[in-house]
Amino acid sequence: MSKSSKKDSSKRHNNFVTNSFALINIIVIMLVLTAGFAYLLFFKRDTVSHEENRNLAKFPEFTVESYLKGEYTEGIANYYDDTVPNRSFFKTLISKHLITLKGVKYGAGDDGNGVELYNTGNDSKEEEQPEEPVTKNEQTTVSGENDDSTATTTTTAETLPKANAAAANGEVSNNILVVNKRAIMLYGGAWGNEINYAEDVNAYKEALGKDVNVYSMVLPTSVSYYLPENYLDLVESEKDDLDSIEEHLKNVTNIDAYTALLRHKKEAIYSRTDHHWQPLGAYYAAEEFAKEADVDFADISTYTKHVLSGYVGTMYGYTKSSTLLENPEPFIYYEPEKEVEVEQYSTYFTDPTETELLLNPDTLDSSSYYLVFGMDDNIRHVKTQCKNGRNLVIFKDSYGNALLPFLTSSFENIYLCDMRYFDLNAVNFINEVEATDVLFAMCTYSAVGVNREHLSANLNK
Repeated sequence: MSKSSKKDSSKRHNNFVTNSFALINIIVIMLVLTAGFAYLLFFKRDTVSHEENRNLAKFPEFTVESYLKGEYTEGIANYYDDTVPNRSFFKTLISKHLITLKGVKYGAGDDGNGVELYNTGNDSKEEEQPEEPVTKNEQTTVSGENDDSTATTTTTAETLPKANAAAANGEVSNNILVVNKRAIMLYGGAWGNEINYAEDVNAYKEALGKDVNVYSMVLPTSVSYYLPENYLDLVESEKDDLDSIEEHLKNVTNIDAYTALLRHKKEAIYSRTDHHWQPLGAYYAAEEFAKEADVDFADISTYTKHVLSGYVGTMYGYTKSSTLLENPEPFIYYEPEKEVEVEQYSTYFTDPTETELLLNPDTLDSSSYYLVFGMDDNIRHVKTQCKNGRNLVIFKDSYGNALLPFLTSSFENIYLCDMRYFDLNAVNFINEVEATDVLFAMCTYSAVGVNREHLSANLNK
């Protein structure tokens, strides 16, 4: 065979091999794409994200108006993006093996410890504080959520405050610090909004008159007790804002939950993995309120203690931190000894239905154990065995839900109302149920953030 023939044969062989590999690649890619398409199209789509404590997007309802505005097609895209089959599995996989590769570690030693930062976490006084997240019965996204679209940016050493350069093992994401296996919301300060809150509560007292006792119990968050000193320049003082609120209250009794909780900071009074407190923290705050209200209060030893293991709450949903995911905590709640009657109403105080004081935790995902106290978008009326003629109305955010079981020995009737889901004139409602006492119980983010606007709105409906 001539050299030219051998060369042509070799060339044809190489072309054949190259084309064969190209064809195989095309076939493999087509099979992967087809399998992925079939998986996304035909497998059951998730409806709830337990890690993020929210319901996932629903397929939009078609209307001509929504189609012309582009809302219908946008809703379809959001639905398919938000409801991937086996979503929890993939999010866990990403959190454990991919997100941990992002960011920059500082001060890392042989043990792998150091600082991981995603965003600086600094708030300016002009920025609005985030809403305290809510839980609803209907299929909607909770307000204040951080979904998959939340971008994470790497922070370089030059952007770190000097005080944090030698910080302990931690990470900051979406204004949340994860340190010592605990997630902490970084409080940006009230910047005068605490005075507006006090004025709103004062307006309730003025409208209700001298025959109704009005109390304000603004609840600090875990940042006041567990933030390492080398991160203090990232936050404003909750205590200063709480003191300012007390200073501006008129004829309203201030409940100092801050000091009551400070005495017990070494106990598990706040969740490590959730933005809420633990029920034990609610117990100590309720005890302080009962003392100021001069009513009986049952010791925690009389309650049945329930311990639920494997709790990883909302903070994982906000940060996607593998540190939180891999370090769950127990969720401990307490059931009162004496039986009570509970009716649940709509936010218009209509359509009463009998319900339980506490939900069965077996019906909840481990990431949603705080929901044992119920949802927010309703009014609950608790009739107790206490016969002292004292009727209490509580206007609250979701922090206030955990207070309810601990007050069943203190008031004859208790009405639990979320200020964000209340469709009546608040003063008329208080008078209708013949309340002797009104308690405003919410965390600092609600008192000085956008949730505060609901207080004045409910006063004027």
